[in-house]
Amino acid sequence: MTRGRKPLIALAEAEVIGRTRGRVLPTPGRREDHFDLILFTELLTTFIRVKRSITHISDPQEILAMYRREIIRLRMVSLTTVIARELWVRSPRGSWQFFRLADRIVEIRRDGTIIEGVDHSLAVLEPEVKVVRAVVSPELPVGKV
Repeated sequence: MTRGRKPLIALAEAEVIGRTRGRVLPTPGRREDHFDLILFTELLTTFIRVKRSITHISDPQEILAMYRREIIRLRMVSLTTVIARELWVRSPRGSWQFFRLADRIVEIRRDGTIIEGVDHSLAVLEPEVKVVRAVVSPELPVGKV
C-alpha cells in the first residue's frame, strides 16, 4: 500500500485496460472523490478506484486490511443491478489485480469475469451498532414534563 501522490502511471494504464472492456470516463481527480474512473459497458456501469501496492495480494483479507479506507469510500457508491464497484491494484512490476465489491470482495480477471473461490465478506467493514435502552424513571409520570 502506498500513500501520497496520485498513482499517475497506474491511472494511465488503468484507462487503457478499461478501454478493452468498454468506454472509460476519468474523474477530475479531486482528493474527496470516491472513485477514479467510470467504466461503461453494454450492461454495467462500473465505478473504479485505482491504487498502487508494493506486493502481490494473495488473500482478499489482505486487501481489506491494506485499503480499508478506500473500500469504505468506494462502497458509498450505490449498488444496483446495473452498477458495480471495483478496486484495481497495480504492483511495482506492472502486474494488476482486480477486485469487485458488493456484499463480498471477489477477485476478478482483467476482463471482469469472477475468479471462483477468491472472496471474503465485507461485513467486517460495517460499523458496530450499539443498542441503547431507554430508562423510565418511576418518579416521573409518563407524558408529563
